Amino acid sequence: MVLGQLSQQFEVVAGISPWNFPVVLSIWKIGPALLTGNTMVLKPLPFTPMTVLRIGELVRDFVPAGVLNVIAGGDALGPMMTAHPGFDKVSFTGSTATGSRVMQSAAPTLKRLTLELGGNDAAIVLPDVDIAETAQKLFWSAFTNSGQVCVATKHAKHAYVHEDIYDQFRDALSELVASTPMGDGSKQGVALGPIQNRPQYDRVEDLVRDFEVQGYHLIQGTAPDGEGFFVPATLVDNPPEESRIVQEEQFSPVLPIIKFSSVDNVVEKVNGTERLLSYTEPKTFLSAT
Repeated sequence: MVLGQLSQQFEVVAGISPWNFPVVLSIWKIGPALLTGNTMVLKPLPFTPMTVLRIGELVRDFVPAGVLNVIAGGDALGPMMTAHPGFDKVSFTGSTATGSRVMQSAAPTLKRLTLELGGNDAAIVLPDVDIAETAQKLFWSAFTNSGQVCVATKHAKHAYVHEDIYDQFRDALSELVASTPMGDGSKQGVALGPIQNRPQYDRVEDLVRDFEVQGYHLIQGTAPDGEGFFVPATLVDNPPEESRIVQEEQFSPVLPIIKFSSVDNVVEKVNGTERLLSYTEPKTFLSAT
C-alpha cells in the first residue's frame, strides 16, 4: 500500500466564521485555505467584526496583498458570497438552518462546501461511574463558554443519567452550578460569562419562559445584576423527552438531565434525536459496548 498526501487547490475560497469562537474558527479556515494555495475572502458574523478584522491586520504583514481579504457586513452579505460565481468553495460554520440556506445558494454554481453546523449533543451517564469526577466532566462539557459551543462530541446539550445514581449525580451537578462564579471574564476567578448577543439571549429567555409555563423544576446558580446578557447556569430536572429543552439545541448555560433505566432504550432515544453528536461516560470502555 502506498500512502500519500493530496492537496487540492480551489483558487478562491469564501469563509464565513461564527460569533461563538471567532478567532480559532477563523484560523481553522484561513490555515487550510492558504496552505493549499488558495486565496480567501473571510466574513465574520455581524456580532464579531472587529475581532476578525484584527486577524486580517495581523496576517497582511506576512502574505501578499489579496491573499487574505476580510470583509464585514450585515446578514445580506453572506448570501451574496455563497451565490457569487467568483468563489470556488465555501467554508461555513454556524447554525443548521443557515447551513441549509448556504447549500441551496451554492448549488447553482456547484461550489464545494464545508459545513460545520450545530448539534444537539447527548451524554449518557452509566451507573458505574465515579459520580464526583463525572459530574465535573459533564459540567464543563455543558457549561464551557456558557454553553455556546457546537463542535466535538464532548459538549453536551442534554444528559441522560441512570436511575440508580440520578439523585446523587443531580446533587453533585447542583453543587457545581451553585459554586461556579459567573460575571465579567476579565476578573479573577470568574469562570462563566454572558450570552454573546441580544438575539441569542432573547432565544434563551424564550426557552426559560417555556420552562415556567410547563412547570419544570429548575436548579439555578446566580447571575450578576446590571448590564450584560447573563443567564444563570441552570439544570432542568428530568423534563419530558418531547420538551423543547431536550429536542432543541439551546446554545446557553442550560442543561436538561433526564433519568433513564434501560441502556438499550436510551440509546434508541438518543439515536432518534435530530442533529446528534453524543458520548457515553462509563467506568470502563467494556461497559459502553
